[in-house]
Amino acid sequence: MNLVGLKELAELLDVPYDTLKVWKNRDRLPEPFQVISGTPVWDWDTSEEDFRSIKKNENSGRPKKPKISIAGGLIEIDIQGSSKDKDENVSIRVNGKSFVDVQAEPANSANKSDRNLSIKVLGKKVIDINTDDVIETGDKISKPVTEVDGEDTNSENS
Repeated sequence: MNLVGLKELAELLDVPYDTLKVWKNRDRLPEPFQVISGTPVWDWDTSEEDFRSIKKNENSGRPKKPKISIAGGLIEIDIQGSSKDKDENVSIRVNGKSFVDVQAEPANSANKSDRNLSIKVLGKKVIDINTDDVIETGDKISKPVTEVDGEDTNSENS
């Protein structure tokens, strides 16, 4: 008889201890041989096969950003990046060819929320702006322009 607890099981099964605790809470572990002071113990000699037959989730963890396929794969939308690094890339492909690419990355400015935004349609860059240049006013977004070719656009005479 070889009695083992969760820590020993973690070593024997080469599974993190925290994973075993989750499995225990989700009733994925075999019935313990005995519970001693509230701690379950198993007889390794008789329950090894039961433990080895537990399926490990291959795709566990946080969900990944999706790659969406529409119309039998004719249209694909691929989202890459994470909110942690603030880089986001969205690519829309039609028949395997890039149709629209949107890329946002941190800007070199004092404001951490500023982004450089680039949009390409059919491989041609159509928008390349810094969000620091854009001011939100209610429902409208406008770009502040104070001078055009040396003339002040904010004056009454313009």
